[in-house]
Amino acid sequence: MPHARSVLRFLALSMLAIACKSSQSFDRSTEPGGRRLSPTTSGSIILTARDLSGDAGRTVLDAIRRAMPQLRIAGWTEYTRCPNVELRGKDSMRGSSNPEVYVDGTRTADTCPLVTLQAMQADRIEVYPMGVTSRAGYPSSGHGLILIFLERAGTDSL
Repeated sequence: MPHARSVLRFLALSMLAIACKSSQSFDRSTEPGGRRLSPTTSGSIILTARDLSGDAGRTVLDAIRRAMPQLRIAGWTEYTRCPNVELRGKDSMRGSSNPEVYVDGTRTADTCPLVTLQAMQADRIEVYPMGVTSRAGYPSSGHGLILIFLERAGTDSL
């Protein structure tokens, strides 16, 4: 008898689970408020050539600061005059809190490209404050990642 009760309970729970199942999957494309989540919701900032072409005098750092007001310049290096950039705040330990900067896939030694490159030279700028990107070839960084992709001249313009 106890075995029959457990079989009946199992059948009842199975029937309840089948009855509650929806025939449609949940549509996340309309979240929140009928709009897709923007790239900034996940913490990353992506600036395209269209975003960067507005002001000829802006540097890459100016463009990032405009899109990401929480970015902090904590000073400048003494000899090279590169900015000390903090995307997520100062480390509790001594040392640099600068994000890793990559220009066309090559890691730079410092943050100087942020002030030496004009924003309109870039085709795309991606800022990842959490230091993680799904792009292949870029290791994670505890201080954040800034990826700069320069605009290339087409071969048909010759």
